[in-house]
Amino acid sequence: MSGRVDRVLEEIGQSLRPMNDAPRDGRFILAKSAAGFVICRWDNEPATLAGPCWVEAHEADRGYLDRCFAGWIDPSRLKLWDYATLADLVIAFVDDAHATGDTGALVSLQRRAGID
Repeated sequence: MSGRVDRVLEEIGQSLRPMNDAPRDGRFILAKSAAGFVICRWDNEPATLAGPCWVEAHEADRGYLDRCFAGWIDPSRLKLWDYATLADLVIAFVDDAHATGDTGALVSLQRRAGID
């Protein structure tokens, strides 16, 4: 995502860290690309790819290199101080998904929320 999500993250004190500081131990990160944020982790030996890269899931059909991203955020350190901020972030995510036509993100969110 981009746009509103970026604004909300900045408002709660989250800024991008350089990709060379990103953990390469399999932990998931939020990596910022030109198209928005990607939830991914470093895989040293991806089963379906040519070499080490950032992947979104086990046995991913595509991967990313550091240069694909402007930076990263550690999701375990997100400072969501209250429910209002969390609601702002979810709304921004949905708005950005609609704005960019990212139906995959919307379907994923609906599935996680248990919405049929």
